[in-house]
Formats: sequence, structure tokens, C-alpha cells
Amino acid sequence: MKFINTTQKNILKQENSVPHKKLNLSRQLLKSVLTIYFIITIAITALHIYVDYSYTKIHIKDELQSIAKIFKPALRTALWDLNDAQLHAIVNGVLEEPLIYKIAVTDEKGKTLVEKIDKKFAKKKTFNETLSFSFPIYQEFNNLHIHLADVVIYSDNLAIFNRLKVGFGMILLNALVKSTVLIVLLIVAFKDRLERPLQSLTNSIETLEWEHKQNRVINVGLVYENELSILQAKFNELLAKISSEEEKRFALIEKQNIQLEYDVQQRTQELEALNHKLQTLAKTDSLTQLYNRSKIDEELALRLKEFHRHERVFSVIMVDIDFFKSVNDIYGHLVGDSVLQEIANILKSNIRETDIVGRWGGEEFLIICKETTLEGAYTLAENIRNVIDKHDFETVGHKTASFGVAQMQKDFRIEDLIKAADDALYAAKDNGRNKTVRA
Repeated sequence: MKFINTTQKNILKQENSVPHKKLNLSRQLLKSVLTIYFIITIAITALHIYVDYSYTKIHIKDELQSIAKIFKPALRTALWDLNDAQLHAIVNGVLEEPLIYKIAVTDEKGKTLVEKIDKKFAKKKTFNETLSFSFPIYQEFNNLHIHLADVVIYSDNLAIFNRLKVGFGMILLNALVKSTVLIVLLIVAFKDRLERPLQSLTNSIETLEWEHKQNRVINVGLVYENELSILQAKFNELLAKISSEEEKRFALIEKQNIQLEYDVQQRTQELEALNHKLQTLAKTDSLTQLYNRSKIDEELALRLKEFHRHERVFSVIMVDIDFFKSVNDIYGHLVGDSVLQEIANILKSNIRETDIVGRWGGEEFLIICKETTLEGAYTLAENIRNVIDKHDFETVGHKTASFGVAQMQKDFRIEDLIKAADDALYAAKDNGRNKTVRA
């Protein structure tokens, strides 16, 4: 019980040490709802305006076509009679139409005959080609189809705006009124149904006296039956359960501590065993399960000390698989690995108990022969060479190896001994391979 109270104090201390940012869930929710509503309202209003604009634009183009049909005969007559005064009068009449803001008449070569713009626009104004209608004027004469001119009449977005400004205003006013009413209703509803009850519940939870069991009760006068009242009831049930379970939890913690101590002892033993295994793996070549280069170097250093202190002679045998690269090239590296493993098993099976064998690198192996002269090491190497020569390797069949043998001398370092064995090995390879050569 004392342990739990101390834990609760620490939690409260940590909570008080962290600066709290004042949050208001109801306002955040209201803000989100209004934001979504405004986005949807603006999108629908814009779509409504765009649809009205598009339909009006289509109607205006239809009206432009109707106006063209009305004035086309008069324009044909004026152009055929070469009556400039009548042509200008007709053009001025066209400009009197509310939808027409510009008219251009050009001959068949593209030369401008007449071009006039409504006075309300600047002479250099660029009109929207999508709000224009062009039509050619022909005259039938003696069965000839004579092209007199091309006429283009232009309207403008101003015409669309003038036609739709009342409708646009009503759409915007309607959206504004709806939005204002909805915002007021939402604010009142959120404040009454969510913000005040939620704030009361939050304050009651924040001021809860945790250390006194009898005061672990949340009592907020909620008017409406909703999720908040359910939350209050469930929270009180949780507080009651916490109070009744505290002693059980303490006993459980004690039991867990005992179990934890036992588990730690068991894990310590497992780690010690694993550490021993790792030490073994650190000295072992993963492919052949022979000693690796690091362990061989360590053994050579020990043999050197014994040689200088107690004059215990020793020799080494350097082994190299003949034409091993061709195995990888022909059969692949998996078969090459299999050959290395078979060679490693032959070496382990045919050395003496006192000898040490390891993988020197790649397809090379090194055997350390304790208290063995050059001749003794040579005899051992020859025996192993014959075994390999007679062995039927899986997949590749016949395979041979070359051997170089050297004995430790008083003026030798380990490097000198290895070089002597390596030189003897190369001499064996130069002499046709599958041979043993003494240094």
C-alpha cells in the first residue's frame, strides 16, 4: 500500500511539473464543424454561380446568333450596293443591342471594312472570343456565290454580370443568412450541451483527491442523459475498482519481484552459457567448423613460446585445394562450399589428437603439428594427401590438394615459418600439384 501511494505521488508530481496547455474540446469540435460547413457552403455557392454563368453564356451566344440573322439581310444589301453610309448605319444599329459591345466587318482578304466598339469600352480592349459569333455574307448573282464579307459580333462578361447580378446577390445573401443562423444555433447548442458539462467533468477530475479513498468520486450535476453521464458513471466505477484492487496489486507486485529475481538468475545463467558459446564461435570458422585464422594465430603464438622456453619443436602443414576456382566457376559457390566442408572433415579425421587444424583463408588450411619434426609432418601430410586423392567428392567427384611442410627454426619468427610452408606449397603446385614438398 505504501509503495502504491508513493507511485501515485510521483505520477502527480510529474504531471504538475509539465506545463499544461489549456484545451477546449467543444470549441475545437465547433471550429472543425464550422470550417467544414464554410468550405462546403463556399464550394456549393461557387458551383451555383458557375452553373448560372455557364447557362447564361450559352443563352447569350444563342441571342448573338439571333441578332445576326436579323441584321444579316441589311448588311448584305449595304455591302452589295457599296453603300458605306448605310453600312455604318446598320453597324451602329447593331451596337444599340444591349448584348453587343463590338462589331467587325472584313472583306474576303481580311481587310477591315468597319470596326466599332461600344463607347463604354476602350478602343484597344481585348474581347473574349468565346462570347462572339461570326458569320459570312454571300450574294447570289447569275448563279454565282459571291463572298462579300465576314462579320463578327462580340458580347462581354459585363453582359453576363448585368444579367446575373440580381441572381448572384440573392445567392450570396441566402448563403450568408443560412450561415449566420446555423453558426448561432451551433454555438448555443455546443455551449449548452457539450462545453459546460465537459468543463465541469474536467474540473472535477482535475481536483480529485486521489490519496483519500472516500473522496474518489466524480459528482457533476449533468442535466441530460448522454455520453458524458455514462462517462461519469464508468469513471466512478473505475475509481471504486482501483480502490478495492490496490492491496491485491501490491501483493502481486511483491510476487512479481520474487519471480523477477528468479528470472534474472536464470537469465544470467543462460547469458553465461551463451557467452561461452559466443567465445567458441569467435574461434570457429562458420563454414568448415574448423578453427578460424584468429585462433590459429593464437595457437602459433603459444607454440612459439614453448619452442623458445622448452625447446619443444613443432611443424606446420599448409594445405591448398588444387584448381578450386574452377569448382566455383563450373558448379557454383554452394558446391564450392560443400567441397571445403568435405576437405575440412577429411583433415579433422586424419590428424592426430595433439594436432590443430584451421582454415587459413579461402581454400587454404593450416595444420599445427605439436612436438613434430619436419619428417613427421611430411609423413602426416602425405597420408592426408592420399586420402583426399582417393576420396569421391559429392558432385565434383575427384579432387586433389597440394601440401607445403615447414619446421620451426631457432632464428624463425612465425611469419618466417608460414612463409617457408607457403613457399613449399607453391613449389608443390609448380611441380604439377597433388604433391607434398618440404621447406
